[in-house]
Amino acid sequence: MFSGGFRRSGLFGLIGVFVVAGIVIAIAFTMGEGQSNPKTTYALIFGVLGIFMIVLFALQRSDLNRVSGGDAKAVQRAVAEGGGKIENPTTMPEQQLWAALAIEPIGREAVQARGQMWDAGRRSQGLAMVVTLLIFLTVPSIYLLESFVPLLIGGPLIAIAAIYGSVRAVAPGGEMDQGYEKVGLAMAPLGFEVTERPKVSIETRDAVTGRVGPKVRGALELSGERHGRQVSVRLGDGRSEVRVLAASPIFKAKSRDGKVRPPKDAPAAVTESLGTVPNSTRWKRLTVEGGPEGIVVARKGGEQADWLCDLWLAEHLADA
Repeated sequence: MFSGGFRRSGLFGLIGVFVVAGIVIAIAFTMGEGQSNPKTTYALIFGVLGIFMIVLFALQRSDLNRVSGGDAKAVQRAVAEGGGKIENPTTMPEQQLWAALAIEPIGREAVQARGQMWDAGRRSQGLAMVVTLLIFLTVPSIYLLESFVPLLIGGPLIAIAAIYGSVRAVAPGGEMDQGYEKVGLAMAPLGFEVTERPKVSIETRDAVTGRVGPKVRGALELSGERHGRQVSVRLGDGRSEVRVLAASPIFKAKSRDGKVRPPKDAPAAVTESLGTVPNSTRWKRLTVEGGPEGIVVARKGGEQADWLCDLWLAEHLADA
């Protein structure tokens, strides 16, 4: 349910919601009945919620720092070890597979770009902390002071912070644009550049309430030349597609039970090549098609780095 590095904060958030709900109910039933001025009850309830949010944000930041630090060390180790032949891409950590698939020397710029991708997450988390703090300064004050003045002050500040975060993310040269630039730098050693990026706009999400939010349209596309062949990767909408422009016999294969299985009438070269592909549970919801225009490996869902395995598979078939 939770990705490995963020399991601690994820479990705390999931379990903590029920624990906090139980504590709040206990406080309400224990202290709330018959009170003409339940400010003490309100203070305790908001205090419990505040402690929960502080611990949750602290765990999230700790998990983020740990994961980013581990990624940086893994990248340095993978670069130092160099490429080499890939026997089984499905068992390799993402950093090692990224380095092994590189067709050019991995320079400092690419390594730094990977590390800087985590900075956007830290800034986003920092903004979430600010908005949460403003909410906690505003809402409890309304109840405890029995006045809407805090809302008149805090409401606009919360709106300004939220709008600032949205503009910072989607404005030209903002977080999104910088993120895609970092992707291009990180993927340059693999022979790729960013040739298409999703479009992000602020749109009305709910016509009734007027709620607005970011809307992502399109996909991220990486293209370039690898081993004398044009290769493109398209990522978006929970799908990935790797296309290698290399003439191939006509065939179609699907993943099943951890194997990429060709049909019985598939060309012998394709059957033989797929027979050497290691079995793995990572080959899920995968289709492979070949023909005169090239080889396409398409996947629904999967983990963030699974497309690197698909790239290896497509080039493995193209080499057959």
